[in-house]
Amino acid sequence: MTETVQMDRGPIAGSAMRRAAAGADAASLPQQKELPHNWPLLILIAMIPLQNIYLGKLPTLSGGINFLNLMALLAFFAWRSHRERAVPSHSDLHYPILWFVLIYLVSAVHGIYSLGYVPQRYFSSLKDLFLPLLIFFIVLNSVRDRRGIIAVIIATLFPLAYMFRVFYAQLSHVYSWHYTDDFRFVKGTFMMLGSNELAAFYAAYTFVVILLALYVERLRYRLLLAGLAILNLYSLMYSQSRGAWLAFLAAAFVLLFKTGKLKVLIVALILSLSAPMVIGLFPVSVQERFNSIFVESEEERDKSAQSRIIIWENAIETYKEHPVLGVGYRVFNKLNEYQNKDTHNYYLKLLVEQGPVGLLIFLVILWRGYRNANALWQRADDPLFKALGLGTLAAVVSLGVANLFGDRFTHYPLSTYFWVYLALVVRAKTLLDEEEGKVPAGTPTVNTVLRYGKAAKRQTDE
Repeated sequence: MTETVQMDRGPIAGSAMRRAAAGADAASLPQQKELPHNWPLLILIAMIPLQNIYLGKLPTLSGGINFLNLMALLAFFAWRSHRERAVPSHSDLHYPILWFVLIYLVSAVHGIYSLGYVPQRYFSSLKDLFLPLLIFFIVLNSVRDRRGIIAVIIATLFPLAYMFRVFYAQLSHVYSWHYTDDFRFVKGTFMMLGSNELAAFYAAYTFVVILLALYVERLRYRLLLAGLAILNLYSLMYSQSRGAWLAFLAAAFVLLFKTGKLKVLIVALILSLSAPMVIGLFPVSVQERFNSIFVESEEERDKSAQSRIIIWENAIETYKEHPVLGVGYRVFNKLNEYQNKDTHNYYLKLLVEQGPVGLLIFLVILWRGYRNANALWQRADDPLFKALGLGTLAAVVSLGVANLFGDRFTHYPLSTYFWVYLALVVRAKTLLDEEEGKVPAGTPTVNTVLRYGKAAKRQTDE
């Protein structure tokens, strides 16, 4: 682990910065002590996408309590019980998250009132929805330095090779030269979800892996990261998820624009307009699936795409009848006359179930996540932080587009890394603020006191 933590060199930390943060001569302050890792948190993060293990192979307790829930509790207590981590950090995401939780609680009560009964796994699904939000706060407050950021990033990379192994094994059983619906049964480690959710995972978080491979300095880490990125891209290609492909392309276009690669962007746009030529480079099954996006007549459009259009129309009509609070949490699928299906669009789902307030809060979360990631990428000189900022920015864009085609935000195996990377972005920005001396002089900040103890506080007060 010691060697891995050194994966690239950055400007964070230094004696001059420590003197500025403490407001006193560094020689008179105690030696900075490295914070121990929150190991339950790292295990939790590494296990999150491996639903086939903690639901398929490990015992589940009553009330829907599983291995992940227990690890989350241990990670929470590890954060709260450690003196250096006991003070919560604040960010501009705190209030939107709290409002997001509140609107879902109100919607849950409203949903029970609307239905007249409590549906099966109603509160258990709420617990699963809130788990990634809790992990955001645990990561933000457990990670206090660059070393901690690297450890969490490694935890998110750890399951990727195993995820590919499971995906490839399932794909080999249904593989066909031409596209068939059997491809949609390849769910990888997302045992209780589906191929679309797995594809959205790859479409969003592969950018972090790619950008780390581009920014880190040591060749062996670049090769390792490039290998993981190739495995992810292979899985994304054979996921046969058109929504995930579009989400990945949208995020790629945004990255090209943000990084000033205008010539590359223009070439990419030209190639996009000549999609048949480009798509011909891919396997036949992928070509057939991709070409189905552009059919116009109902006779040619496949059942999946046609059903989404019908469901969206039903959702809009339902919202018109309940324009303020919506119909309530998990109610629309009970009211939907078309096969009692979900909205297949998270924005519409929020609008019809939580009302316009719920939709607005979600948009604020996406915007502030994008803004924080963009700020880190623009401010940072550290290659690790630049990769983290730009990769998280791409993940926000990708998930924003993917949610047009289904709920890609309330399933914790899919959404947790979104919150993990956002927490790391916020922590990295805090480290940059300390480095740049943006803390008011003479003020004993949380991190100053935590780093140097009571001696720093006494000298600052004097």
